[in-house]
Amino acid sequence: MRTKLYSWRNLTAISLLLLTILFSACRKNEISDRSGDQDFTEQKALDEARLLEQRAAVNAENEGAALQLQDGRDQNRHKRKNIVEIVVSNPNFTSLVAAVLKTGLADALSNSSANLTVFAPTNDAFKQLPAPFNTAHNISGIADAGQVDFLRNVLLYHVLGAEVFSNDVARGSSSATTIKPRGASNDNTIYLSKSFGLIRVNGQSDVIKADINASNGVIHAINKVLLFPTNTIAQIAIADPNFSSLVAALVKTNLAGVFAGEGDFSVFAPTNAAFAKLPAPFNSAANINNINDPATIDALANILKYHVIGSRYFTWDLGILAKPATLANAPNNKLTTILGYNTGWVKGGANPYYTQIKPGDILATNGVIHVIGHVLLPKD
Repeated sequence: MRTKLYSWRNLTAISLLLLTILFSACRKNEISDRSGDQDFTEQKALDEARLLEQRAAVNAENEGAALQLQDGRDQNRHKRKNIVEIVVSNPNFTSLVAAVLKTGLADALSNSSANLTVFAPTNDAFKQLPAPFNTAHNISGIADAGQVDFLRNVLLYHVLGAEVFSNDVARGSSSATTIKPRGASNDNTIYLSKSFGLIRVNGQSDVIKADINASNGVIHAINKVLLFPTNTIAQIAIADPNFSSLVAALVKTNLAGVFAGEGDFSVFAPTNAAFAKLPAPFNSAANINNINDPATIDALANILKYHVIGSRYFTWDLGILAKPATLANAPNNKLTTILGYNTGWVKGGANPYYTQIKPGDILATNGVIHVIGHVLLPKD
């Protein structure tokens, strides 16, 4: 397959603005409303998780059935349509087709010698994006070169350079490198979460129809467009005023640099409202900035590490009563987690209740952030 590669510099300010708009839109009300949520008993969280276990895959399958796509397994490979021909022939992918044509990728995705995996967003997936990326008509009308470059990188972020069928995806969490040119660290990697028969991508998008067999690869229909990360965990936290106490704590304990570079972390990020529930001097950014006692700083550092897992867990990876180890001091360094669907639940050893993750699965170049409304506390 031959396709033109575009460098990170070609992504213009308007491309970064789109990511900011999308990120803000999905979180604005959720973070500000978090402090009003009720605490969850273990049974309540388990009940919700068990319902998801029973329904999530079925709901995705029902959504996929409406696409009226055949998997093509009863045909010889040379008789099947190629990837482009399949999406062109289905009215649920008109926005994707418009994007492929606008970015000049049609030849690459129809190449008979290719062996690709394409995660194909439906029209409904594109509708969740802001204009001009939300409809076939608007996409066809894009004239700005920076927007076209951005869209091309987004599409390449949906393509793997080898066939991967759903049975090839490992249970639990895994990752795959796309054909998008690498810019920032991990901005060309997608993350797969497979539990209870459902495959989610980057913690946000469901595979609603898998294994659509093409002559030059395989297509998996998805219900949300995948957007590659552009910021580190530290950059995301610093840019959001709801995390000023968390940022102050990271700076005070000299941990900020850990989340500013490369890595692969899961951070349960307490909001300012969460810190405000603690006693002084841990209850505000101003009080945290004034801490000078070394023992108090060490205690704060251990609490912060208790919010960090040294690998990437999306909410669909959290298991049911799983016990992931954090970076805090052993032996009291494990959390208890319960998976959710765009949410989840987590409990520290000294916390009486589970706190709900809301929102979760905020993708960064060096990990993923889950917003929580209570500070997690280890046992003494």
